Amino acid sequence: MITVRIFSKLRRERNLLISRLKCFFLFGDFNRIRIGADVKLSAETKLGRNITISDNSELRGRNITIADNVLIHDNVFIRGKKTIKIGENTTINRNACILDNVIIGKNCSIAPNVVIVGSNHKFISQDIIIKEQGMNSIGILIEDDVWIAANVTILDGITLSQGCVVAAGAVVTKSIPPFAIVAGVPAKIIGYRK
Repeated sequence: MITVRIFSKLRRERNLLISRLKCFFLFGDFNRIRIGADVKLSAETKLGRNITISDNSELRGRNITIADNVLIHDNVFIRGKKTIKIGENTTINRNACILDNVIIGKNCSIAPNVVIVGSNHKFISQDIIIKEQGMNSIGILIEDDVWIAANVTILDGITLSQGCVVAAGAVVTKSIPPFAIVAGVPAKIIGYRK
């Protein structure tokens, strides 16, 4: 039991050292962000301070802005074709996927396996295959202090207003008013925070 704890502590210390070295080579600062193992950063990114990007996460594309004190857990995929902004003190949990045209406010909590896609395929013509019809994007706005529970899907064109809560497994197809609690497929208001 003691041996396992020692090896675990050594592994943590080694990973922290590697993270600090990566940070120094990328940003000229040992403590700006903490980068986990196998993180891929191939994006035009503006980063604040005290950011953690955990193991196996990937940021790619352009116009990605991450504010101070953001925590991105393991295996998160963020791709910015237009704009992605993540506000300070926001947490994005493991296996989340954020694509294309998304603005996330301050102090938000995004649980595991959440999918937020700020674009959609065009598919109106039967004569052209869907992949060749292109994309359109209205974008998604998630205001401050929003909690999105596990396994939620948020579709393009949605605003999640300040303080709202989205229950686990919901599919959000319409914008949500401030402090509303929504659940279901499609998501419907089941109450309000008091």
